[in-house]
Order: sequence, then C-alpha cells, then structure tokens
Amino acid sequence: MNLNNLKPAWQQFRLLNSLESIDKEEILCLIELAEDMTVNKTHRFLMTSAMFIFLTFCCYGG
Repeated sequence: MNLNNLKPAWQQFRLLNSLESIDKEEILCLIELAEDMTVNKTHRFLMTSAMFIFLTFCCYGG
C-alpha cells in the first residue's frame, strides 16, 4: 500500500479536527453582516456612478 495516497485525506482530517466549533448565533450574525455589506456596496456603487456622470456632464460642456 502506498502511503502517499493517504496524505490528502490525512491533511483534511487534521484540518477538520483542528477547527473550532461555531455557534448557531455566530453563523446567523455573520450572514446578517454580509447582507448589510451588500446593501452598502450597492449604495456606494450608485453614488459613485452618479458623481461620475455629473462630473462628466459638467466637464464636457467646455
């Protein structure tokens, strides 16, 4: 039996056993924060686009 074939499985086993368990509340809090960041990114994109269009319109009139 070649032990090199078992190396990836052993690494994954060690990784899974070294991870700390996460509470249900922590997971839900992280999901909520990610949703809030998505709204902020969309808002930031819209504001940046509006400023770009406004500046382009003002500078184009030369």
